[in-house]
Amino acid sequence: MNRNRALIAAALLALGSAGGYLVGRSATGDAGAATAARSANAAGAAAAVPTATAAHTPVAVEVQVVAAPRAQADIRATGTLRYQREIPLGFKVAGVVREVRVDIGDRIRAGALLARLDPAEVSARQRDAQATLDNALRDQARAQVMVSRGFMSPAALDNATMTVERARASRDALAFDAARAVIRAPADGVVLSRLAEPGQVVAAGSAVVLFGDATSGLVLVAPLSDREVARVRAGDSARISFASLPANAVLNPLNSLKNGDVEAHVSRVAAMADPRTGAFDVELRSAARGLNLRSGLVGEAHIHGSAVTAEARQAGAQGVPTTLGVSALAVLEGRGDRASVYRVNAAGYAFRVPIRIDGIRDNEVLVAEGLQPGDRIVTAGAAYLRNGQRVRIVNAAPHT
Repeated sequence: MNRNRALIAAALLALGSAGGYLVGRSATGDAGAATAARSANAAGAAAAVPTATAAHTPVAVEVQVVAAPRAQADIRATGTLRYQREIPLGFKVAGVVREVRVDIGDRIRAGALLARLDPAEVSARQRDAQATLDNALRDQARAQVMVSRGFMSPAALDNATMTVERARASRDALAFDAARAVIRAPADGVVLSRLAEPGQVVAAGSAVVLFGDATSGLVLVAPLSDREVARVRAGDSARISFASLPANAVLNPLNSLKNGDVEAHVSRVAAMADPRTGAFDVELRSAARGLNLRSGLVGEAHIHGSAVTAEARQAGAQGVPTTLGVSALAVLEGRGDRASVYRVNAAGYAFRVPIRIDGIRDNEVLVAEGLQPGDRIVTAGAAYLRNGQRVRIVNAAPHT
């Protein structure tokens, strides 16, 4: 009995020692793992936090000063150059074309013969009209003798007289037609198009030659929208650039040419819109001489609109612009009419601000909400920015 008790006590003592050893190993392992984890987290945090130098290094950016586009920007339009008077010339009567003496591009003096019909048919009709008139005159003379002798009533003489007048009118009309069986230049100008050839049968009034009246001058006809034409008045200054005109063109010293742009002014504003396009044609005229300009050239116009729209006048009375213009390069993550830009404050830090877009014009975005005139927004370098980061402005060009 005593021997059994001794064996049980020895076994319990051995188990207790083993348990203590395992518990000690477990505690030591947990502590080591915790220490390793803390070391790893510390290393990660150290890697995530930039050095003081990197955190405070400003990012070089370009900025734009926000302004109201409708108060400052020119109206831009593309138009076609043409003579103010481009006349399709044709014959008064139908007939066979006998000759066309001019070709495309010919410079013509006023009164020069351009084309004529075969005169055979017109001459025959003239001879017929003259014979009819001669016969009517003889009838009238006989009627006068018969009335004076009492063999005819005065009414018969009146009828004979009326026949004479009608025959004379017919003769004069045919003489007018014969004069219009030839085409002469109505003024100094240039042949823009040749639309008929010798031997061709043409109808009365159909165009044979398209003639440009050089005395009327060249004008650029540019279509404008209703919103744009509301800002334009006759006499507004403008400038026109032509891709075909070199920037160093040699001109008369009286001409005004800057960077290849020709100075011009608005000479006419259409009273109604084109029913096909809904646009209003505006004519721009330049007094420049010595330029190799031709009808049909395409030019880009910048019009300095002087008229103030009701919308702009109301906004000016309230002290705020209707919209603000920013470069399309400044807009980030546009979705619908919502987007954002980086705005630089007075301390030189860039913060991302939301904006509401009112529209797009050329490469300019019209902003209705989110910015104020004079704000500086980032146009280049935004990809390297974080919200609230310090920036270094490398240029600060005002919005134009």
